[in-house]
Amino acid sequence: MMYLMSYCTPHENADGSEPFGKQWNEVPFFARIIHMCDTIDIFCRSMKSDSDEWKRTEEFVIKSKDKLFDSFCVEVFFNAFSDEKIHMIDNETLDTMLWKKVPRIKLELNFAQIKAIADLFAHIVDYKSPFTSNHSMGVAEGAEKISRFMGFDEDICQKMYIAGALHDIGKVAIGNEILEKPEKLTDEEFKTMKHHAVYTYYILSGIDDFEEIRDWAALHHEKLNGKGYPFGKTADELNKPERIMACIDIYQALTEDRPYKKGLSHDKACGILDDMAQKGFVDSDISNKIRDCFG
Repeated sequence: MMYLMSYCTPHENADGSEPFGKQWNEVPFFARIIHMCDTIDIFCRSMKSDSDEWKRTEEFVIKSKDKLFDSFCVEVFFNAFSDEKIHMIDNETLDTMLWKKVPRIKLELNFAQIKAIADLFAHIVDYKSPFTSNHSMGVAEGAEKISRFMGFDEDICQKMYIAGALHDIGKVAIGNEILEKPEKLTDEEFKTMKHHAVYTYYILSGIDDFEEIRDWAALHHEKLNGKGYPFGKTADELNKPERIMACIDIYQALTEDRPYKKGLSHDKACGILDDMAQKGFVDSDISNKIRDCFG
């Protein structure tokens, strides 16, 4: 529970001025460290990078003592980052230095643990914008349901849930000015929006044994006629789970309520899927299965 609290209160100032009004001694140490690093990073990114950068950072931290940061965290910061240590970063990449201090540890997780993590990221993505406040969870539940309906084994059904929960994780890299734009996106904005699928692919590529889940998640905008994205795959290159995810993503988007529209009925959504199937975009068999499964 202490670790959970650490991540839930990372914006509290030492003087109790933000946002829960907690004094520094009421906030877990790791939350105070996260708050300090976050604030200093924002400060450094807002100024010109030159030979006086460290001096200005020192002045900012000292000025913020007992206001933004408590005295103990300030002491820890200066013990960890001296002028000499800062200049050492020029001779060795920061990533390398960090991995020497905190080595990468691989964990083997069971389905329940992976599902809990996937749900967490689904909520983060969904709550990034009110336009898609329940979309990822809806796709996850729908993908699992239709997979069971179509007779896939338990392992596939569980993986489909995880892939559905994570299918839009790449949207964390897309600005809300695009995600929440009420008008039609410009060609350039739509090009940027389409990048979320390849971001999903690369994010999930970093997880061992996630190749199937990665593909099922990232290829949800591919079309059977090769006109989808991010890779322009054709029918011969898209397996059944990938085709299911594409259909479920569309069905969920059509039927869910959003701030700017009421969700369509099941029949109307299935009618649109049927039309897309006739045009060679999606799998007609899966479209029919969705009509039967969710009707």
